[in-house]
Amino acid sequence: FVDAQEVVSALGPRAFGLSIMVIMAPVCLPMPPGVPTVAGVILGFFAIQMILGFKHPWIPRPMRRLKITRSKLLNGIDTLERRLKFVERLAHPRLEFLTQGFGSQIVGIALLALAFVLILPIPFLGNLPPAIAAGILGLALAQRDGLLALIGFAATAAAIAFTWKLAITTLGWLQGYFN
Repeated sequence: FVDAQEVVSALGPRAFGLSIMVIMAPVCLPMPPGVPTVAGVILGFFAIQMILGFKHPWIPRPMRRLKITRSKLLNGIDTLERRLKFVERLAHPRLEFLTQGFGSQIVGIALLALAFVLILPIPFLGNLPPAIAAGILGLALAQRDGLLALIGFAATAAAIAFTWKLAITTLGWLQGYFN
């Protein structure tokens, strides 16, 4: 068996990015209400650590005790690796100052903003754009790809604008419905 802290330690400097991608994956799929909120809380937890300058994610003690069999972990990594091969060709280290040091703290601020949006109960797939933006930023961190980080920042702005517009439209619709 392998515990969660061992996995994070083995990932080294890519741990934040890969963890964020794993957390955002379910939010990009049709999931029951509450999943985006939980993902947003976890994302916010990681974002704060990044803003504070942590080099890799700190995991609370109860979560560190989670165990997975080595064979399941290796099968999962193999599956993920096969599916992300095409991404490896597009995303690679460049403009690394945007994903390391102070740059990663800026990414952390964007992720914290996205975490707040994910925590909100937004209807009609309103959590999909922030989850995609966070996933892009996670990939940028994992690959140390500053160009991808810039795309992630643009996706963050678009996701927040979309969610804001959706929330305003929904509130207007509800107000008209109840009046």
